Amino acid sequence: MVFDYFLLFAVGLIGGFLAGLIGIGGGVMYVLVLPYLILQMGFPESEIVQYTIANSLVGTMFAALAGNIVLIRQGVFPWKEVLLVGFWAATAAIMLLKFFVNTEYYQVQQFNVAVIALMVFIIYRTLRQNLKKAATAEEKKVKNWAYAMVGGAAGAVSALSGLGGGTIIIPMLNSGFNISIKKAKSISLGVICLTSFGLSIINFFETPASSHQNQSHGYIIIPLALIVSLGVVIGSPFGVKVAHKLSNRIISLIFVLFVVVVIIDKLWQLI
Repeated sequence: MVFDYFLLFAVGLIGGFLAGLIGIGGGVMYVLVLPYLILQMGFPESEIVQYTIANSLVGTMFAALAGNIVLIRQGVFPWKEVLLVGFWAATAAIMLLKFFVNTEYYQVQQFNVAVIALMVFIIYRTLRQNLKKAATAEEKKVKNWAYAMVGGAAGAVSALSGLGGGTIIIPMLNSGFNISIKKAKSISLGVICLTSFGLSIINFFETPASSHQNQSHGYIIIPLALIVSLGVVIGSPFGVKVAHKLSNRIISLIFVLFVVVVIIDKLWQLI
């Protein structure tokens, strides 16, 4: 049991470090490791997807929260954009979670396909971003319907994968509306925090088919969520510090390597 807790803390620490280093959350680490740890803790394989997504979102929420606190203290938190995108992201995510993800229809195979598809998109977007020259075009005025579209897509990604919506928000705002990467990441962190919080509340009050007293409430495994979150809070600032010392190309390479490992793992499970 002590060894399991150590592993959970390490998962949170690495996930938090990746969140600070990469800027889109540490969910890549969570969806890779948590399924195995949750099964080892005795939770049923029939609901492993729901438990994985729920607890990944808790870790993602704390990683985003740490980043948001820094932005608020610096006075650069984009309140208006976060609330507009966040409203639609949370709405789409909660609807999808209630009526599809937390049902018997969303099982391991569908989850793995969704994660693989998203990981492939992430690699494509990361490599493309590294190859193209920095944009010099003027920032476009984003209309409310466009924010709704971005939010809906981000919410769907959060609910289906537990990864947070940064992988969708950042490229859509940056490539589609010429919003700077820095501002897009700031909006993304705020939206991820709102969406993950809303989904975590829903998962906390859900009723799984199997009950594990003193370990979980709904789909949230209390000791797992607490220990992972502690690791996130400690690891995230270190990731931010390292990110300032490394080039974007090196950071992208590290990220792509982690993503490739996740793809291999999910493909292996499908086979």
